[in-house]
Amino acid sequence: MKKVNVLVTGSGSLYGVAIVKSLVSGPLNCRVVACDTDVTTLGLYLAHQGYLVPPASETQDWLHKIMEICRQEEIRCILICSSHEIQAFAKYKDFIYQETGAKVFVNPLKVVRLCSDKWLTVKFLKENNYYYPRTIRWPEDRKLLPDFIKKDGFPLVAKPRVGAGSQGIAVVRSIKELNEFISGKDNYVIQEYLPENDGEFTVGVCMGSYGKALSCITLKRKLQDGMTMSALAGDYSEICNYCQAVARDLNTYGPCNFQLRLKNGFPYIFEINPRFSSSTGMRIELGVNEAELLIRSEVLGQTVKRPQIKKACVIRQFSDYVIPIEKVNKFTSSNSI
Repeated sequence: MKKVNVLVTGSGSLYGVAIVKSLVSGPLNCRVVACDTDVTTLGLYLAHQGYLVPPASETQDWLHKIMEICRQEEIRCILICSSHEIQAFAKYKDFIYQETGAKVFVNPLKVVRLCSDKWLTVKFLKENNYYYPRTIRWPEDRKLLPDFIKKDGFPLVAKPRVGAGSQGIAVVRSIKELNEFISGKDNYVIQEYLPENDGEFTVGVCMGSYGKALSCITLKRKLQDGMTMSALAGDYSEICNYCQAVARDLNTYGPCNFQLRLKNGFPYIFEINPRFSSSTGMRIELGVNEAELLIRSEVLGQTVKRPQIKKACVIRQFSDYVIPIEKVNKFTSSNSI
């Protein structure tokens, strides 16, 4: 099999490291090139080749460097493992492909923008007849707040419309707590608190071309500081089918993640992340390697079978790596290693 040169961006993230490791040691003949903004990110040292790049906020410098790497390394596809780069790659993916031949596995810009805004996400779910947490905007809908509280009661969840992870989110249990938390804030949403009785689920749907679902995996997870620390893979086919339908209506491409809880037995999605997930490494251990499936289907043109998911529990434990200082210094001086 001809070697496939793959670029993994944001390679120091939790899922970036997982993808780099899986492709370096996996069955595909991949040459893995990693890039990141920081010399102390692990993926740079686990890949076959590593590069430092500017942050995506420095758009023109970032784009120039990405395209330079693609040309120099003859990259055939790009796997994005930094949430900070998603919008930039969605905006420039066609240009990158036309100029370098590198296929970017990223959702359409419209999808990225919709999913990045929790109010727009709720609107989409409502308009397409999916379950969603009752939501109002703050401060735009402040007049609706008394009736909203009367209907849903406490606790309630207040969170930024645009944000990542658990930053800026609060569960408030009284009107006093709510007023204190949202005072002076804008661009927020207030949502009903979905029950935890049946646990919380993270669902990964990986879509190829023409709306074909390459994989779907549902994990019942336990969180610590917003991070999945253990996950149970069971028979959650109904949840998978439900999220696949949402992904198709969204017109997603590549990886997409749905966070949900059950209410009265029905799946209520409260967040959609159009990217690889922090639980990507767990999924790989359970038999679902989304990066490999995308390369097989979208680059090599292979017909891929839906992977069999192990019925197991994955427990996360972090590991420490020692990198020789000579390698770190070489990176600092030359921008690549």
